[in-house]
Amino acid sequence: MTNIGVVMTDSNLDKVEQLIADGLVYHDAGEIEKARDAYLQALDLDPENAKALDLAGLLCMQCGEPEAAEEFYRSAINIEPDNTRFSLHLGILYLEQNDFEKSEEILRKVIEQEPDHSDARLYIALGMRAKGERDAARALLEAAEELNSDNASYKKWLGLLSLETGDLVTALDYTNRSIELDPLDISVYSQLGTILNEMDDHQLAEKCYTSGLKVDSQDMHCRAGLAGTLIKLGKLDEAENELRQAVELGGEQHPLVLSLFALLDAFADKKRDAQSKIESALSTDAASLEILLIAYEVMQNIEEEKKAEDILNTMQNIAPDDARVMSALLG
Repeated sequence: MTNIGVVMTDSNLDKVEQLIADGLVYHDAGEIEKARDAYLQALDLDPENAKALDLAGLLCMQCGEPEAAEEFYRSAINIEPDNTRFSLHLGILYLEQNDFEKSEEILRKVIEQEPDHSDARLYIALGMRAKGERDAARALLEAAEELNSDNASYKKWLGLLSLETGDLVTALDYTNRSIELDPLDISVYSQLGTILNEMDDHQLAEKCYTSGLKVDSQDMHCRAGLAGTLIKLGKLDEAENELRQAVELGGEQHPLVLSLFALLDAFADKKRDAQSKIESALSTDAASLEILLIAYEVMQNIEEEKKAEDILNTMQNIAPDDARVMSALLG
């Protein structure tokens, strides 16, 4: 990867900057191999270019190459130890690998260097949430929000934590305020739709998902959420149309889309089709609480009580403190 003895000239510096710029364009366009080639060519010319190392790390992380990503990030940090961006990316990498201890250690160093670093606080909180420490995560985000009340991400995640703990009114408030601050974040519309469905306000949830699709009509998760809401409203033909559009967006084998097709079949009294599709969805992703909640509803609708009980037990193991799981237990 490196040519340690390279002497940098003004011409080489210009070429390195151009290669990095080209790599960013390719990266944003999803042309991963072209981006990789551009970053590596830049590093051949300038092996200690921390920006190129960091970008190469991001690309490797995106491509599912965590060991290579870690090497690039650590090289960037060694060259520019005061650049918190590089350490943040390393902390996120460890978080995505479920190495929560390493992640928090790195992210707390970021905060030591830059006490007001909002992203570092957010990802520490997300690590706490992933470990099941929701109260600690919520306390950290609430304290961070007091310091930065205009941070939409803090409010989004506080809304999600409130949803998970069953505090729907607070969840609704935080999520609405997040949308006010960042109306282009499509994921918040899906979150708000989920909250409204939990509150049994399916008509308002439908409007919410529809608003989200005006922001990004290509968002499969939001479209799937709309389909699920339409099923709850009994608008089965409209729901099927939305699911067909989700398939066109590449979701034919996506477990969320499959599970909602199963729910559609369950509501249409097509028990065998419903069971086949939900089992296919679970074979793809049996660890997603979102999929498991739909699967539980499907099995209840088609009167497969034993399988519904098995799914409930799985949900208890994955998210024992989630309010939706506890509600299913009591239901």
